[in-house]
Amino acid sequence: MSFSAKIGDAVGSIGGVAKAASDLAKLFGGGSDYWKRLRQASYNGVPFAVLSESGSFGRRSVVHEYPNKETRPWVEDLGKQTGVFRLTGFLVENSLVYGGGSVFDQRERLNREIVGFANGKTSAPGLGTLIHPNWGAVKVNCMEAEFGTSWDRGRVVEVRFVFVLGGDRLYPQAQKPTASAVASAASAVNAASLLSFVKRIASAVVAGAQVIQSAVSTVIGWYQAVTTLIHDVKRFWNSISTLAGNFGRLFGGGNTGYAGANKKAASTATVSSLISADTVNRAAVATAGSALTAAAANVGTDQATFAGAAQGVVTALAASAASPADAIRLLSSLMMYSPTAVVGASQVALAQTTMQNCCADLFRRATVAQIAVSASVYQPTSADDASSTRDSITALLDNEITIAANQGEDGVYTALRTLRQSVVADLDARGSGLAAIAVFSFGNTLPALTLANRLYRDATRSDELVAQAAPIHPAFVPTSFKALSS
Repeated sequence: MSFSAKIGDAVGSIGGVAKAASDLAKLFGGGSDYWKRLRQASYNGVPFAVLSESGSFGRRSVVHEYPNKETRPWVEDLGKQTGVFRLTGFLVENSLVYGGGSVFDQRERLNREIVGFANGKTSAPGLGTLIHPNWGAVKVNCMEAEFGTSWDRGRVVEVRFVFVLGGDRLYPQAQKPTASAVASAASAVNAASLLSFVKRIASAVVAGAQVIQSAVSTVIGWYQAVTTLIHDVKRFWNSISTLAGNFGRLFGGGNTGYAGANKKAASTATVSSLISADTVNRAAVATAGSALTAAAANVGTDQATFAGAAQGVVTALAASAASPADAIRLLSSLMMYSPTAVVGASQVALAQTTMQNCCADLFRRATVAQIAVSASVYQPTSADDASSTRDSITALLDNEITIAANQGEDGVYTALRTLRQSVVADLDARGSGLAAIAVFSFGNTLPALTLANRLYRDATRSDELVAQAAPIHPAFVPTSFKALSS
């Protein structure tokens, strides 16, 4: 039977449809509110009548059948099947219920919405809104629309639709585990640094106890630099600023940043609890320092323990910081350490100098490896922040790469180059999706709320603008300032 014939049998006349609906309601119990719950069908605001509808849903599966096996097949699930709606209905001449006006005008309006030429201008076809009689409003793509007329029902246009449930456009993205790559590269740097340390001090330790004592002296000097950093006032100040709440734009620390995305303390944290936590952190650094001093006394026979203890000190120092950004700041300062030069040109003095330099190299490389690890968990606040952090860390790495190359340490050189590549890839990947910093200029001073609404369509970001522009008063933001571009 043709599509037009099926429609004709069902429609008959508008009065016949109404009478059939009334008869069905009486037949199955007129007290039901089924008919009241049905919605007026439309597509992108163009209404039409529905005679019948169906839908197909389910799961996508692949049936794996094996030859010569008298067993049940294995059915592999591939995810949700695409949902499809099929609707059959009509448009009618001069019906106020179904849009009114000429039936051909109604058909034209509906067709324009389907093919993407609505409201007199070309629009991109794609997702539309279907008001389904019993499913309600759903986002769909119209895959097929069929219109038909017949001579005996001239003022009725039959329609048949095939709709597919649609979603947002998504593009596949291959995400590399950049943070784990940084951690692996940092471990490789520590391993290569230990191997180089063992080779370089082999000829120095035979000079006697004075050489071992120079290693202990170098450790003490380096640990004094660590102690200075662990008692850094700014480090503790930054930890206090992570408390929940708004302490004002002048407070600094964890509440600063373009987007306020810095690390926050737990909601139950108090100043007392943070002081207690800081005491524990300082004790952990002291314990690591004691272990390093003890290992230095045996550096001639157990270099692995010595190197591991040095790594333990920088790890404890980084853990004591309030945020990854603060850890990078502290560790970068530690990179500046240099041992006091040994006076003299004797064989013992030369051996002591070799030991000092080897220890200093080992400490710096353990530190720069930890800086890279801390950077992998640092969340940049903007694309510019990611770039500046990347450049500062790669500058430290470039310096160590140059030292390793000049000293002929091929293994360390290669490991540091790999770590540099991993840091660049990690910060570039995480910074690429962030907004850049832009300069905004206005003719007059305006309130931060007004500017946040004008720039971002979000007045709640006014505090962010206040933190960046640093106005005298939030109601009078300077006419020119830097902020996130979006």
